[in-house]
Amino acid sequence: MMDMQRPYRSLCGFLLAVLAAGCTSYKYVPPKSDAGRQCVTTCETNKQICITGKEQVAAVKEQACETRRANTLATCLATAANDKGKEQCTKRQAYCSSYASTYSCDSAYQACYIQCGGQVIEVED
Repeated sequence: MMDMQRPYRSLCGFLLAVLAAGCTSYKYVPPKSDAGRQCVTTCETNKQICITGKEQVAAVKEQACETRRANTLATCLATAANDKGKEQCTKRQAYCSSYASTYSCDSAYQACYIQCGGQVIEVED
């Protein structure tokens, strides 16, 4: 039962993040100095590294779930007493999905951008 609730919670969290992101956007005013603009380049690089890391973690979690799911199914099928039992094995499979939340990457980027002398202006859609 617990495995069936996890995908719904993940989906709800994802949809909430999408809805929230759809309501607010940001305007970025670059720093005036060359040093500030160079600093922003570092912020952008760090943001990309952060996003890539979050995506890799999500992919590893999903792969681990898929492996557990396959092992559980194989064990269930091997120990099923009859065809009806095997049918139940396929119906009880867990759903595997992992969402890479990059919100912290975005907020760190904004803080870095401001620290470099730029401005981040929230725009309501």
